[in-house]
Amino acid sequence: MASVQYKQWSVVTASTTAFTVCFMVWMMFAVIGIPIKETLVLNETQFGILVATPVAQASSVFHRSLVFRNRLREAVFGTQDGLISTLGALTGIAEGTHDGRSVVIAGIVIVTVESVSMAAGSYLSSKAQRQYLERLLREEEAAIASDPEGERRELWAMYRARGYADEEIAMIARRLFHNPQLLLEDMAHKELGICPAALEAPAGNAMVMGAAYVVGGGVPLVPYLCWPIPEATAWSVLVTAVVLFFFGALKGRIVRRSWWRSGLEMFGVAGLAAVMGFIIGRLADRWIIR
Repeated sequence: MASVQYKQWSVVTASTTAFTVCFMVWMMFAVIGIPIKETLVLNETQFGILVATPVAQASSVFHRSLVFRNRLREAVFGTQDGLISTLGALTGIAEGTHDGRSVVIAGIVIVTVESVSMAAGSYLSSKAQRQYLERLLREEEAAIASDPEGERRELWAMYRARGYADEEIAMIARRLFHNPQLLLEDMAHKELGICPAALEAPAGNAMVMGAAYVVGGGVPLVPYLCWPIPEATAWSVLVTAVVLFFFGALKGRIVRRSWWRSGLEMFGVAGLAAVMGFIIGRLADRWIIR
């Protein structure tokens, strides 16, 4: 598991680095582009291709990076929620009923229903977010079509605010206004903070979320299939805590923070869920069931 997570984050790091390098190349052309054009005697088309190549490559790589990061977010959230919420619920049910069969049935129902619920929530929220961003993109596209001079003034103002010289802005504007799609992408990113090529895919997010919840929820459930209630509860809490500690430690390594502190934080969250489940189950056993 650790090696897989390491490889996945390596892909994110490599793709983000590739985007940064490509963007640096583009910036280099923005700064020294005019002398290059004059020295090599390039026409507008040739120079446009030269400038656009690193940008196109960066967009392709960065799109894959953003898609992966969205999927990773859903996977981590689904797995952790499955671990913590299922652990708390099963601990409470086990303490309240002392019946292994009831715990297993309840666990299967909880994991099944919650995984579907989490997947549906991920799908609907991702779809709503995508539809909202698509509406903003359509409005920006309409503004470009109906008032190109106004958009040109906005473009100049944005790049001037970032410290570009007028000749550099003129070169960028000339290139962007020759390609409406590039202009839309640039204005959407600079003005709206949207990357049109990397909008979330609701169905993919939902499948990852649902599957991750099943995997996470299965960890505290499995011991109840193997041992009687007292041993199963102890193993369920222990195994889930260890897995969460591993997740926390891995997160600490990724963000370059103390791995053991991050692991203990996750461990504490799992312990709190187990304690809450135990208390509620004990109260239910004493005041409701009996």
